Order: sequence, then C-alpha cells, then structure tokens
Amino acid sequence: MSQLPAPTVPNEPHAPLEFADLVRMAPWPLGGAIAAAVASAILSLVPLWCLHRMALSLLAPRPDASGLMSLGWLALGAIALRWALTASSHAAAHAGAMIATRQLRLRLAMHIGSLPLDAVERHSPSGLRRTVADDVGALEGFMAHLLPDTAAAIVLPPVALAWLLAIDAPLALAALAPLPLALAAQTALFHRSGQRLAHWSVLQRRIAEETGTFVRGIHVARCFGLSAQTFGSLRNTVHEAAEWVAGIARASGWAWQGFCVPLSSSLLVVAVVGSWRATQGTLDPATFILFLLVAPAVLMPLVRLTFAIGEQRHRMAALARINALLKEPPLAESIDAEIPAAPLDIVFRNVSHAYGPRRALDSASFICPAGTITAIVGASGAGKTTVARLAAREFDPDDGDVLLGNRSLRAWPIDALLDRVAVVGQDVQLMHGTVLDNLLPARPGASHAEIIDALHAAQAYAFVSRLPQGLDTTIGERGARFSAGERQQLSIARALLKNAPVLILDEATAFADAENDALIHEALARLRTNRTVLVIAHRLHRIADADQIVVLDQGRVVGTGRHESLLRSCDCYRALWQCHAESAQPRAGQ
Repeated sequence: MSQLPAPTVPNEPHAPLEFADLVRMAPWPLGGAIAAAVASAILSLVPLWCLHRMALSLLAPRPDASGLMSLGWLALGAIALRWALTASSHAAAHAGAMIATRQLRLRLAMHIGSLPLDAVERHSPSGLRRTVADDVGALEGFMAHLLPDTAAAIVLPPVALAWLLAIDAPLALAALAPLPLALAAQTALFHRSGQRLAHWSVLQRRIAEETGTFVRGIHVARCFGLSAQTFGSLRNTVHEAAEWVAGIARASGWAWQGFCVPLSSSLLVVAVVGSWRATQGTLDPATFILFLLVAPAVLMPLVRLTFAIGEQRHRMAALARINALLKEPPLAESIDAEIPAAPLDIVFRNVSHAYGPRRALDSASFICPAGTITAIVGASGAGKTTVARLAAREFDPDDGDVLLGNRSLRAWPIDALLDRVAVVGQDVQLMHGTVLDNLLPARPGASHAEIIDALHAAQAYAFVSRLPQGLDTTIGERGARFSAGERQQLSIARALLKNAPVLILDEATAFADAENDALIHEALARLRTNRTVLVIAHRLHRIADADQIVVLDQGRVVGTGRHESLLRSCDCYRALWQCHAESAQPRAGQ
C-alpha cells in the first residue's frame, strides 16, 4: 500500500490583480510620486495668485513697490519648487514602476514555472511573451506616467474651481458653461470603445503570432518557395490593422474635437462675460485678470484626464491578460512532506489522461522497479510520450495516480522531485548562452573536472573541445550552431552531471544520424547504470535487452515482460517487432 499523500497547498489560482496592487508593490516611490505631482499641480496656481495680488497693488492709488518685489520672488520660488516637485515625481514614478514591474515579471515567471506543462502549452509562445513583456510593459507606462499625471489632473480642477467660486461665484459658474457639451461629446467618444479595444487586441495578437510563424518557418519558406505566401499573410494583417486604426481615427475625430473645443472655449466664455460685467462696474479689473489666468485650469485638465481614461482601457486589457495567466491553477505543492528514500520505483496505478476529446491513456497500470530499465513501446499515438511526461510530473493525470518511491507524485515537494528526476527528450531544449551555461543548471556547484567527466561520458567532449572558446562558446538560439546529435549529447551530459536516481529517456536518439546514434547509446548505457530508467523508443532493437517492456495500444497496457516472452505472448508487440525488422532489412543489405 502507498503512503497517504502529505498535505498540499490548495490547487487554487492567484487572486485577481488590481491596479491598486501594482501601487502596493512599490508604495513609497509611487505614493511619493503621486503626492509630488499633486503638490506641483497646486503650486501652479501660486504664481497666478501672485499676479492677481500684483495687479491689485498696481491698480491701487499708491502701489507698494516692496510688496510687488516680494510677490515676484514668491512667484519665482513657487515656479522653481513646482518644477523640482515635477522632476522628483517623474523620478520616483519611474523608480516605483521598475520595482513593481520587476516584481510582477518575477511573479509571472514563477507562476508559469509552477504550472502543469499542458496549461503552458495552451498559451502560444508569442502570447506568453506578449503577456510577460508587452503587457507588463504597458503597466509600467501606467505607473511611470499615467498615475502621477492623472492624480494631478483630478486634483487641480476642483481646487481651481473652489478658489474661483470663493472670489466670484457667478463668473466661476460661467467658466463651467461649456462642460455639458464636452461631456456629451465624451459619451460619443467612448461609445463601443470596449468592442473596439477587443478587436484591436485580436489584431495585435494576430500580428505577433504571424510574425513568430514567419520567423520560425523561414527555412521551410525558402525551401518550398512559400516566402511570398507566408509574408503576404503577415503583410495583409498589418495592413488590416493600419486601415482599422485609420478608420477609428476618422470616426472618432469629430467626437474628440467636440470634446476639446468646448473645454478650450471656457476662456472665451469667461472673457465675454467678464468684459460685460467689467463695463457694468460689477467686476474689478484685477479679478477679471485672475479669472482669465485661472479659468483654463478648471476644464483643460479634463482633456488630459480623458486621454488617461482611454489609455487606461488599453491597460485594463493588458491586466486582464495577465490575470488570465495568473488564474491558471498551479501544480499542488506538498507541505512538510517526508522525502522517500531509495529505492525509487515508478508505479502507474489505473492512470487515465486525455487531451481534449482524445484519450491518450486508459486505466494504464504497471511498475518500473528501481534499478532496472523499463521500456515503453507502441505505435504512434499509443500514449508513450504521455507516460514520460506524467512520470516527470509535467502535469497530473485526469484519473488514477503515479507514484515514485511508494508516494504519490502529488505528495512530493516539487523541488525535491525535480532534483531526483533527469529527463532526456527528443526535443532538446538549449538556452541562448554558452555551453557551460547549458550544463550548470543541472548542478550549479559542479567543478570543472566534474563537467569534463560528464562531457566525456556523454561522448560530447570531442566536439566541445574543437569549439573556438570551448565551454565558453556561445551556442546560438536553441543551439542552432550544433547538429541534432550534438545537441542530444549535450543534453545527456547535462543529465549525467545532475546524477539523478531516476532517468526518463523519451526518444533520445530520434533525430540522430547513424554515427551519433551509436555514440549517444554508448553514453546512455553509462547513464542507465544503478538508476530507475524509463525509456520511450521506436527503434526496438535498442530496447530488446531491457529488464521489462510495457506495450501500449491506444492508451491501454496490452503486454508486460521481457523481449522473448512478449514475442511469444503479445500479438501487438510481435507485430511491432516484425514491422521494425522489415524496415531494418534494407539498411542491413546496403
């Protein structure tokens, strides 16, 4: 009987991220930026107050020269302080934005790393890149620019209006006269903006995906003459996006003008009403001058505020995509689980798994004893790779359970599990960096001698030593400068360096030529020693000496045993072996 699973962290998604949460990631710099921006906006009124007081003094029978000088210095001081606050606000906002976006990108990266790989595969690589890079970058713009500017635009109009109301309420209300027309135009401007934004997001996603497809498929396009077709699809999408933006600009241009013109005409209304009242003797010239100076501060910030609202809609879409990724439930994490000791056998117990409507495994049960080699064979689509991915806990099965060391994989601490399992797959993943950069993740503290030993054991030392800078040679994007066999040998060297007790080999020589195939299998023979080994293979002659062979057919286990016994007792394995032998005959006769 297996041990009961240890308590696990609930498999729950992250709470939705709000804009306020972004500010909380860097409260002091962002809070300081908002406070400085608001103070700067209010200080912009101080020079106008000084000019008003100077006008009153100049219109007096005996102007106060010293008072005028003091007011002038006060105005200059307010201007200097205002620009100092503005500079401080910008610096603090950018610093806070960098802190918050760094934390958000780390949170996203850690979350993606905790997801089942089938959940990651539901998102296209270009979509994930866009979310982590572009969408987070859009939120950086919100924090660095929009946040302090919006705060200032919200505070300045009511402060200016309150000041004008205190001086002359009727003329202050006249300054607000164009506002209803502007609000009506704003309503038209934002009509169906959500639908337009959703369509624009779709266009951007199409451009990103088609750009990635074109770049990734450039070799195929050149070989088959498809460059015009593949580039044409991207070009058409870009043209469609440009025409759509131009159409929206034409359609919304009148509404935007209908919003901006009334707001800017506030000064004209104040000038007309103030002139009439001045001729009637009910408004003194100094107050008239003050209103001409301050009236624009009542409504014109609303232009900036409306622009900020429009920009915020784009950032809401970016935040929605970030939240959609954060909603993906991670793999359950064990809490204070006891780490099973050797032997670490692998047990599949009534395991079923499906990809959408297609069932990959159907109640599969078998045991891979510790210290032995178990091979999984079957026709294409039988479920072999699904077995390898479940054994490595790339995701959890829909039904049943996978155990390692008599404990459910769900009950293993993920880091401890990853530390004990090494995977060599057919699709080798190499990072852009040096050869050494691609080996050290297996064991960051490995010595130079241990790295060289692993390269020798993987039959990779010969070609690595011929590289221009040896271990410090940059390998290019995804190891592009190496052959498939050389990339595989580096992958095996990495697994050897890790020295994990459990080894999963998923078609490790699928893309190797005959010479590299022999070298790789010589390396794998050393890698298998004293480990629990699970091998997925099409080349059956390579696994004929396995301690155990598990035969899959359409997701079901139809045979288990050694090569000789399966040839006698399992029709499916016998057919696979016969097909393999027939395909090998022409090569033997060459």
